[in-house]
Parts: sequence; structure tokens; C-alpha cells
Amino acid sequence: MDLPMGVPTSDIFEVRETPSAGRAVFSKCDIPADTVVWRPTDLSLSVVLREYRREVCGQCFVYDYGNDLPVRNKEVGFAFCSERCQAIFSDEQGPIGIEAWTAAEKLIKGRSKEDADMVELDQPRPKTEDITSAWEGAAAQAALIRIARLGQRDDDGNVVQPTKQHKKALQKALLQKISPDVMSFCLAGILWKHNHPDEWQRILDLAVDETPYHSEDDLKAFIRTYLHLLAIAPLPLLDRITVETLYLWSTRDSHNSFGIRSLEDDGSEFFGYGCWPSASYFNHSCSPNIEKKRVERAWEFRAGRDIKAGDELCITYLSGEERRLSRENRMLTLKRNWGFDCRCERCKEQQ
Repeated sequence: MDLPMGVPTSDIFEVRETPSAGRAVFSKCDIPADTVVWRPTDLSLSVVLREYRREVCGQCFVYDYGNDLPVRNKEVGFAFCSERCQAIFSDEQGPIGIEAWTAAEKLIKGRSKEDADMVELDQPRPKTEDITSAWEGAAAQAALIRIARLGQRDDDGNVVQPTKQHKKALQKALLQKISPDVMSFCLAGILWKHNHPDEWQRILDLAVDETPYHSEDDLKAFIRTYLHLLAIAPLPLLDRITVETLYLWSTRDSHNSFGIRSLEDDGSEFFGYGCWPSASYFNHSCSPNIEKKRVERAWEFRAGRDIKAGDELCITYLSGEERRLSRENRMLTLKRNWGFDCRCERCKEQQ
């Protein structure tokens, strides 16, 4: 059976189906401690949280602990540690990407205080039917915005100018509350699909979370952002800005993303997250045999101890502080953030 596009391949490990945990990574041979097992570089989507945008490089994620980085591009809303990183960012995003980030930043400026509103905790997670209904509710306004931006053709094929109704729908979208970090997520995903159309299958092959939104407010923020992007994005991107694409990104990123944290202090500063598809096939253990460390935009997975042939290779999904939690609190954290009940050896031993 052919492996999905994003599955990592190596001489020292293989990905196999398991009865209880989907796909998992297993060693093909004995692996000595400290061996570099995998180096995922396939970052597909990343978000640097708005509050860290001046301190974290938008390209390599270097963090300067509260100090503004030397290169700041106010038009796109990112800072960089060097001119080189800024140039790489511009090249990877492409002209349409830079135009899109500039449009998003222009919309956010002057209204970013909206994102500082208190978030109501303990809201129920929307169910699949609630999600479907909410997205369907935005369809009519989205159709009007598309016509306002692109025009429409009559039965004879002639372009008809937008009406007041179309223009009002666009203005209504622009006046709605902005969620900058959700906008970064959505725009990054849209641009990745636009710039890598032949690699979209690697995202489709990831594990699916059908209810990815943490709350009703979270779902509403994604729908508002969808309408915002339809209203401001460069016209060549409008075909990419669909409910299907945004919802699919949410369902795949939910259980497959990795936190982007500070490196020198046990990851105490959480300033973003990203999706590296090939890294997502390594399952979790509270006592992992693979240690992971971020090296700029890549990860380095090393054997944390001697590993025997046939052993499953596991990383931990917990941060440094979370690793020291009690079994009960570790399990609660994993259930809340990743949606599974941990059955690793450490949790079994501590029952």
C-alpha cells in the first residue's frame, strides 16, 4: 500500500498502521542514544502571535526576550532578525502573499485593541452540526462580497456592476470585530495552498478533528475572518478563500500542530505554533524515547536513550512544565489540547 505524501521515510524507522493509535513510527533497527532520527523541515502553516510580532522573527522564529528585532516591516506586520530572513520571507510568500499580508495589516492597524477583549472560558465546544450551520449562515454574505469584488455576468455574459446590496455586504464584513491571530492562521493556510498546490495532499492525509473549534466564540472568529479576507485579499486569491479550505485547515491543524516556544528557558514563552506534516506521525508518550528541539524553522528529533528495533518512536506533546504534572493533570491537559486519553507506559505505571 502506498504511503500518503507527508509520511516520513528513513533507513532507521518506518510508519505503520496501529490498531488503536492510527499511524505510528517504529524503529527498523537498534538506534543508539543521541542519534538524529528525523529533521522535519516541511513547515506548511505557522502563526506568530500578535503580541510577539516585534520580538520573534517572522521567518526563523528567533526570539529576543522582550527586545524589538532590528528589521521591522510595518507594511506586512512582521519583524525579522536580519535582512536575509526578511528576503527569504518575501521570496517564499511571493508578490501576491506580500500584497495579502499588507492588506491584512492595514485592516488590523488601529483596531487591534479589539483582540484584547476578555475571552469567556469553559464555553462548550461546538458540535459538527453547529459548525456546519454557522458556516452555512455566512454563505449569503460571502456570495455578495464576491460579487462586490469581482462583479457578475448576466445571461448574455456581460459584466454587471455590483449593486448597493453587494457593497453593503462588503462594508458590513469590514466593520466586524477583527481577530488578528485567527487572520494570521487563515491567511497563512490560504497562501501555502496557493503557493504549493501540488503538495495539498500532505495536509489532507493528516489526522482529522471534526470539531476543531474550542468555543462558539472561536468559531465565530473564523467565520468573521473568512468574510474579512474575502473583502480585502488580492483578487487572484479569492478562489482559494473558501469554507472548505479554512475548515479543512482547522480540522488538520487542531491535533497536528507544534508549539513554537523559547529555546533557552524550557519553553516558558509560547509565542506561536505551526504544522509540520511529517512530524505529526510521531505519537505521544509521557516518557518519550525521542527528544525534540526546534532549530529555527525545523525540528530535530534525537533518540533520548538507546532504542531497540521494533520499538515505537514517541515524542511528548507536553511542554517542559507540563511534563512534571501529576498523571491526572497530564491526562487532563492531553485530553483538552489533543483530544485523546493517554495510555503510555508511564501513565499505566502510575495508575
